Amino acid sequence: MKTPGWEKCAITHIKRTALCAVCHGGLTDINQHASTGGHMMNMRGVKERGTLDQFVVHQATAEVTAAEVTHIYRTVKHGLSYNSADCALKLTVRTLNDSSIAKKMSCGRTKAETVVTDVLSPKAIEEVIKKLKSGATPLPFSLHTDASNKGNRKMFPLALQFFTPEAGVANKILDFVENPDESAEGIVKIIQSSLESVGLSLDQVSAFSADNANVNYGIHNSVFTKLKETNSEILRGNCHAHIVHNTVKKALDKLSVDVENIVLKIYSFFSTSAKRRESLKEFCEFCDVEFHDILRHVVTRWLSLNPAITCLLQNWDPLKSYLINAAGVEGEADVVEVYLLFCNNVMCLFEEVVKKLEKNVTTSVDLYSIMECFLKRLIQRRDDGFYGYLTRQKLQRLSPSDADGARQEFTAFLDTAISYVRQWFDFSEENWLFHLQPLSLASGKISFDDMEKIIEQLNISMDELYEECVTATSLLEHLTKEHQEKEKWQSKGTAEKWMEIFQAADLPNMQAVVSFVLSIPSSTGFEERIFSLMKNKWTDVRNKCSTELIRSELIVSLNYDMSCSEFYSAVLKDKQLLTAARAQKIQMEKVVSFHIM
Repeated sequence: MKTPGWEKCAITHIKRTALCAVCHGGLTDINQHASTGGHMMNMRGVKERGTLDQFVVHQATAEVTAAEVTHIYRTVKHGLSYNSADCALKLTVRTLNDSSIAKKMSCGRTKAETVVTDVLSPKAIEEVIKKLKSGATPLPFSLHTDASNKGNRKMFPLALQFFTPEAGVANKILDFVENPDESAEGIVKIIQSSLESVGLSLDQVSAFSADNANVNYGIHNSVFTKLKETNSEILRGNCHAHIVHNTVKKALDKLSVDVENIVLKIYSFFSTSAKRRESLKEFCEFCDVEFHDILRHVVTRWLSLNPAITCLLQNWDPLKSYLINAAGVEGEADVVEVYLLFCNNVMCLFEEVVKKLEKNVTTSVDLYSIMECFLKRLIQRRDDGFYGYLTRQKLQRLSPSDADGARQEFTAFLDTAISYVRQWFDFSEENWLFHLQPLSLASGKISFDDMEKIIEQLNISMDELYEECVTATSLLEHLTKEHQEKEKWQSKGTAEKWMEIFQAADLPNMQAVVSFVLSIPSSTGFEERIFSLMKNKWTDVRNKCSTELIRSELIVSLNYDMSCSEFYSAVLKDKQLLTAARAQKIQMEKVVSFHIM
């Protein structure tokens, strides 16, 4: 049985004074001593040292430190709170008493945050920089940036894209900063400062990627023009998914029925009342139609309109009974349905293109063929007068005048979309994207003439490049035959094909060309994923998180691709990371000990 703290203090006091006053005063002397300031201070120290013993691990082994760092890594990757992770660890210690490692682990909130900001985040950036500088010459990379609001704060991420034969195309985040200055000059300062802090140069940048706003790609005073003043070879890697999205917005203006407004109004009507929603469910049961929740459309989201239209069409008969027939405008309801069906059909094409452009496997090599195929399909629909099979059936039920008017507007929609895409994407052979197509390896051979047209500003030997093209062509034929089915090889992405080629043979000059080309992005999808992840981490519940903590969590989440078990194995072998984690632990010990003394 443990001796209470006040008894220990009393016994110590008796020994020091060498008096036996307690024999005369008894319990009264002990109670008087317990109320003194010195005794209370000692008792506080005992309690705080007890908490410290749970918080700090003394003389931790490599396994214990690796387990702690992995536990923190798991917390960040899976979006858990630090308090919940600490609670889970304490529960594990209580339930797994036979685990010698778990007993020595401690991951309190303050300690976990410190490891994320001071150990894991710098290590994640260091590994990216190491990959960029691993070869004889630094790898080219593209810069990605965008802006998003977090309350009254303006946040700017800075991301990189590059290609390596071992990992293929990689997207990594370099920095995440708060900056109220949205001018071109302010954004350029952020870019230059972030690159200089990690020892990178604008001379390595192959392209600048951002949304198609004037501040990014204006003719006279924009981020792109200012970057070209430093590096005249930087290419424009603007977002083509943004072009497709704007094409839909522009074409929808040609329709007399405001489809987007109808979707917003119906969602607003049912989303604010549980009673209306239940009534709609009853109408669905009466019409023998499966009920589907009305989906919300966000005007700035590229892929939210068509799913919302699909949901309206699935509930159309009950909706017509509930809303439209009640107002006595059944004929107008039929017209609206025709327009919804047309939009639902044609927007599947736009959705398909956006999803292709935002895929991780899509590269700049694939851009021209994707956009060209998109344009051809629009032209084919217009020339054939095809607006969707269900649309054609419903048009036959309208009056001749309404049907003719709808067809004219549908044709105008397609005409507008075609002209807008042609305006914002260059389909001529002068477009540099046109000359990148041979690198997709779709033809089954690699021509020196094609390689020569792609790029000439790289410092490579053209004679050696010719020999490498001959070697790569024979290697490509061998790899194609090696796969049992030709479809398997064709189904591989462009980056995957080149990875196999470079892993099979040493082709330094060709690798320099391919690395430059595949570093150019196809869309701003990665930046959008950064903001989505930011919103998941920086919720109202975690509104006290600092910008530095959110920045570090984003870097750890996006720059590390390992599972938790793989990360543990990697940490055990990384002495530098273990040393840094132990240093943080010792520093925390000193800080807490200082406050106790």
